[in-house]
Amino acid sequence: MTDAACKYPGFISYSHRDRAVAEWLHRAIERYRVPRRLIGSPGAHGPVPARLYPIFRDRDELAAGPLAGPLMEAIGQSRCFVLICSPESAASRWVNDEVAEFLKHSPPSRLLCLIADGEPHAADPARECLPPVLRERGIEALAAELHDDADGRDHARLKIIAGLLGVGFDELRRRDLVARNRRLIAIAGLSLVVATLTVVLALVALRARDEAERSRQQGEELIGFMLGELREQLEPLGKLGLLDAVGDRAMAYFAGLDGGRAPGPKALAARARALRQIGEVRLAQGRPAEALQTLVAALALQRERVAATPDDDEQRFELGQTEYWVGYAAWRAGDFDRAEARFRAYQQIAETLAARAPERIAWQAEVAYAWNNLGVLAFERRRYAEAHALFGRALAAGQALQARGPVPPDLEMLLIGTMSWEGQALMKLGDSAAAMAIYARHADRLRRLLADRPDDRRAQNLLTSSLSTYGFSALEIDQPLLALDIAREGAAVATALVQADPANLDNLASLAYHQQIEGTARFQLRQWPAATEALDAAIGSLDRLLALDPSQQLPRLSLLSARELAFALHWRAGQPTALRALAHDALAGLDTLAGDAAEAPTIRAAAHLLALEVALYVDRDPAAAARHRQAASAALDAADERAPELGRRVSRLQTLLGLMSGLGHVPDAAWPENYAAWTYSVVGFIERHCPQIGASEPTLDCRQLRPMAAAARAAPSRPSAPESRHDP
Repeated sequence: MTDAACKYPGFISYSHRDRAVAEWLHRAIERYRVPRRLIGSPGAHGPVPARLYPIFRDRDELAAGPLAGPLMEAIGQSRCFVLICSPESAASRWVNDEVAEFLKHSPPSRLLCLIADGEPHAADPARECLPPVLRERGIEALAAELHDDADGRDHARLKIIAGLLGVGFDELRRRDLVARNRRLIAIAGLSLVVATLTVVLALVALRARDEAERSRQQGEELIGFMLGELREQLEPLGKLGLLDAVGDRAMAYFAGLDGGRAPGPKALAARARALRQIGEVRLAQGRPAEALQTLVAALALQRERVAATPDDDEQRFELGQTEYWVGYAAWRAGDFDRAEARFRAYQQIAETLAARAPERIAWQAEVAYAWNNLGVLAFERRRYAEAHALFGRALAAGQALQARGPVPPDLEMLLIGTMSWEGQALMKLGDSAAAMAIYARHADRLRRLLADRPDDRRAQNLLTSSLSTYGFSALEIDQPLLALDIAREGAAVATALVQADPANLDNLASLAYHQQIEGTARFQLRQWPAATEALDAAIGSLDRLLALDPSQQLPRLSLLSARELAFALHWRAGQPTALRALAHDALAGLDTLAGDAAEAPTIRAAAHLLALEVALYVDRDPAAAARHRQAASAALDAADERAPELGRRVSRLQTLLGLMSGLGHVPDAAWPENYAAWTYSVVGFIERHCPQIGASEPTLDCRQLRPMAAAARAAPSRPSAPESRHDP
């Protein structure tokens, strides 16, 4: 078939494990705008087209059997073949057959490889990423690597697109950079053009020795403008992604200054502030690990500055701000010890400055911020009574300032947020009625704020977070109708935020949580198809989020609970294929699980229990059951049961493991506090496998267990025993 007759510019082949990468690449290729000057020019495959559409993506990876007719036809009608390489795809017979089919009628030069994991021709067979057909024939295809220490995501994308267009990578990269700069200029406006050009001029001018000092001042002022004033203009519009290149350029700029000489006090202060601003931008984009690295560098510079001028209160204030941001980034990254140390340092600086200048409202407000931060950390460490007292101190300090007159907008927003934290502390302490009343007032206050400022992205973010906390709490106290209303409102706001700023991972997480609330509420209301649809959407959103940032633990817990609930739904619908897929995906997610996270053992145990239930009651596979039983048991042995939530989770999982291992009764500890209608619960498990009194399974005494399950289901649920929490 000639190139002109090809229906598809490319065919993407991948394993199920690499679905997120394949979906990203598919979108990136089809949405790519070919630079205008390249269109129609000669390429390796003929004239360069205006777009690469449609790209065929094999969405259904089959376990065995010959290639289906439609797939063979699609491969035959594809000009190029894009292979997502990983150890999983290398082991996939289906992927190997697709590659072999393409090579029957097309030259190897049209085979493009994107290495997502593993390595070609690896010494360790478990790391091999090329399918057998390429290794056996000795074919060396054009390859791009996703890893940041290789091509990185952006260059890998362009390499594949260059191969599909039949043009050189360097030429396309130059053209793409020109096109991207034009789009950024159009979005950011004239101010960004002027600032960017001035920074470039400043960097060039630094090479001239006679203008070095003047250029340095100019460059640092402009960086401060772009990361300060310009950020303030872009953040409400959800366009912080435009500052990524500015932050990278600024880091390189500072690294090249001074020629080994120690910077002066003013240079130290300017660089510390700029580095802190870069960290703030990365935090706002949901990139805490990258932000922490930058902020720690800023803190070191700021400490040097204060040591050089110990009586300068303005610089001490800046040091306090940097201490806070390092603590906040550490909290977001899960390093609570570092977060508490930095928050306490910030609190001490705030108290000192407030005592020195009682007339400065902004400095007095810092005290309220400091108490709130320590309250959040105490909550995270499950010290709920201490957290409630600290939130009370924060509210008292803020309200005292409000009584004196107008307060800074940031303080107003903090007091709104502290209300939500206070509600969560009360929920943990067992006062659900007071907590729900606070949640309702909190959401109403944010709605009123947005009625006056409808385009305020920060207020919208606070509202989605507030509603997710409110919604999950409504589920905990068996109010599914209220939770459903909350989920609809929250999802609408979160969807608009994701559309406005797709690079912000916090927005995507918020959308996923509201989808999960909706699915859970519909499950409680026994609206099975709608519950399945909402949970599938939540699982898709959380999968995308963790593919972009695997370090986040809270979304990982949410993804596991969503899969567990979907598992119960698919079992009820009699869908064994879906059950196997859910168990497989849960196990696959363990590859990127942080081993030092407190929740890691229970996440591992829960994933293996899903697989164990499939092995026992779907596949009847004793060997697989033995493997998963052993893995679940080892994970639970490593779990820390001292924390209340983890203790309840461990008790539930141990009971499930016992039921699937011959235990004929349920310990008292599992009734009823480990029962929740929306979890992978002991009661749900018994009802799945003891459909009638007197029915039997190889490992269950249903005559005894069924009446116990019925009694537990009739018992009131306990709102003080949730298994996970979502941040306000």
